[in-house]
Amino acid sequence: MKILLSLAARCLSSLLIVTPLAAFAAADLGRIFALAPASAGDGVLVASKEGLHLAQADGQLSLWAKRDGGFVALAADPGNVEMLYASGRSGGLLRSEDGGRTWQQASQGGPDSFALLAVSPLEPERLYGVADGVYASSDGGRSWTRRGDAPDKLMNIAVSPSGRLYAGTEEGLRVSADGGASWRPASMLRIPVTMFSAEADGTLYSFQWGQGLLKAREPELSWTPLANTFGGQAMLVMARNGTRLFGASHIGRLFVSSDDGRSWQAINGARGPQSAAGKRGEKLFAANCQSCHGAAGIGEAPQFGQPLQGLAPALDDTAHAWHHSDQQLQNTILKGSPAPNSRMLAFEGRLSRRDAEDLVAYMKSLWNERALRCQGAKHMDPGCMAH
Repeated sequence: MKILLSLAARCLSSLLIVTPLAAFAAADLGRIFALAPASAGDGVLVASKEGLHLAQADGQLSLWAKRDGGFVALAADPGNVEMLYASGRSGGLLRSEDGGRTWQQASQGGPDSFALLAVSPLEPERLYGVADGVYASSDGGRSWTRRGDAPDKLMNIAVSPSGRLYAGTEEGLRVSADGGASWRPASMLRIPVTMFSAEADGTLYSFQWGQGLLKAREPELSWTPLANTFGGQAMLVMARNGTRLFGASHIGRLFVSSDDGRSWQAINGARGPQSAAGKRGEKLFAANCQSCHGAAGIGEAPQFGQPLQGLAPALDDTAHAWHHSDQQLQNTILKGSPAPNSRMLAFEGRLSRRDAEDLVAYMKSLWNERALRCQGAKHMDPGCMAH
């Protein structure tokens, strides 16, 4: 499993240069490994290095189940959200029958740890896991059979109602009709697929780098675009609870959608403007900045086939805006960016110095405590660089 996780980290660091793993101001949860619908309320359970957290759509976050070493894989029985399967860095497959509150070892053999898990939506006793290859279980995880090698540069797996096993990889979507024994391309496009999810009604979702979130059904796999509004972030995991979809990005940001993925709101970011200056800045941002820098400063999303150079960066705490002082940010707004090939033009003449101050106040309302504390030259201090 260590090999798989380090490979995934390398894939992410090479792909996601718009918002690299080391750039953000540290989300509270750190890396999010998986999501599963919560049996209590309308939120999701979040697998992290601490254990499980319960995240609600209104932004409330609480520790649900603490575990030494946390959880690196998590999957729910689509027909019974009280039944969860998980894996830590050792101990084999774990099972919970009370929505993740308590856990027991389920496996009587097989790998000591799984990096990815998937449950068949029509056969809940059929599980798939990825360790040093692809493994399958037909008895709820008690025993496992190694089916074959995992696809190269694997990011995620999911099982569709047809029984097909899908794998999102850095080199595109792969599919297996024989339970992971062999794989073939599911598309001729070699677009990185950072997230793939299959639902019991046959609906498929994927996040494809440069295209965003898409939706399809088997067997045609004709993908319909839903949203590409995540800036430089890539969605890694997704789960449904009722009418809501929850997603998590590669930097640990959580998002929720109430319209089947067409629009998304961040649920674990900063509160937004509270001061009069920040509220004035919010209006100025919508009128002058949002078309390039995205809603709430999330940044400009990459487009497939287009160069990454020159994309408008995120102005929240997920990129490097907080590395600059108020004065530097105001000067960039008014004077433009000196960087080569930058599209950031000077707004002097259209905006006043006070407008620039208000815009910076709004930007800072999008930063978390660490970004505010470490703004400017202090971002290089040891206490600010640690995640």
